[in-house]
Amino acid sequence: MKKNIVSLFFNLIVLLFLFATFFLLPYDYLFVTRIVLIVFTIVFFIIEMKKEYFSANKMVFILVSVVSIIALIISISFDNTSTSSVMNNREFFIPFYVFILIVIMYKDLFDKNNA
Repeated sequence: MKKNIVSLFFNLIVLLFLFATFFLLPYDYLFVTRIVLIVFTIVFFIIEMKKEYFSANKMVFILVSVVSIIALIISISFDNTSTSSVMNNREFFIPFYVFILIVIMYKDLFDKNNA
């Protein structure tokens, strides 16, 4: 149970950080991407709360993960084409970092199912 509380706490910290980016970064900088990240952080927070269901139904977790990665790539592309700012190559690392977090979360679900 303690590990579950730590995971929930980590998700809340990420969610608060994403909300803080609206005050810390310029308004038009990756606006759609930040909204998509907030939505999927809430979705993964729910997944963390309903861990038993998603450990039994891993295909639902995989489907949500794939949709989140595709939505992130599309939102980053949209943000870069809709603004007149110079495209930054570091922005395309966001889906890579999210993918790493999803793999860690999937491994946690797999380990919980085997234990």
